[in-house]
Amino acid sequence: MKKWIVTSLLVLGMAGPAFAAEKYFVTVDMVGNCSVVQSAPGTGMSAGKTAIGNADGYDSMDAARKFLEEVKNDDSQCKGVVAG
Repeated sequence: MKKWIVTSLLVLGMAGPAFAAEKYFVTVDMVGNCSVVQSAPGTGMSAGKTAIGNADGYDSMDAARKFLEEVKNDDSQCKGVVAG
């Protein structure tokens, strides 16, 4: 019985991150192009990018795109927008 409980807890603990909600990040790259990405800035395909807006990410693509629309014409943050 103890083995079953320990095994169940381990399996649930490993499966937990798979059920985590996706986050969307508005980022700016090293040349000033802004975009919405799904991976945390500075990791994987987002290496060299910095988060702007909500650094913890947005819960939906629509919320991230809305923020990007607000700042895309702000030359101090975005020199251009890369759609993905």
